[in-house]
Amino acid sequence: MTLGFVEPLYILPFDHRGSFQKKLFGREGALNSEQTAQIASAKQVTYDGFNAALDAGVPKEKAGILVDEQFGAAILRDAAEHGYTTACPSEKSGQDEFDFEYGDDFAKHIESHKPTFRKVLVYVRAVGASRKSAAR
Repeated sequence: MTLGFVEPLYILPFDHRGSFQKKLFGREGALNSEQTAQIASAKQVTYDGFNAALDAGVPKEKAGILVDEQFGAAILRDAAEHGYTTACPSEKSGQDEFDFEYGDDFAKHIESHKPTFRKVLVYVRAVGASRKSAAR
């Protein structure tokens, strides 16, 4: 019996949230709607590049995107409408310990976008190791 996804699949990841917000846009804390739209617009540029690659001949069945709901909800909706393979993170951004984004409502968010895959980033740390050394 074959388990899992067995076909070649190349995922374009642009699910960065906290690091994108802070390092690229210099924003910390809660964002207002204008700041959120600015970051979403930057992510749209990446998605436009993905679509250009498909238009240039990248096989749709071998390509997918990994984008967050916070800044990429419109992208996830559009990708689903086009039948693209999608993935979406489940973890809260920038946490040392795993916690679901959206807390107890995480399942509702998964169901609302119906991604092909969910991504969970979990850091494994040896006793006494820092997060930075554990992530290598």
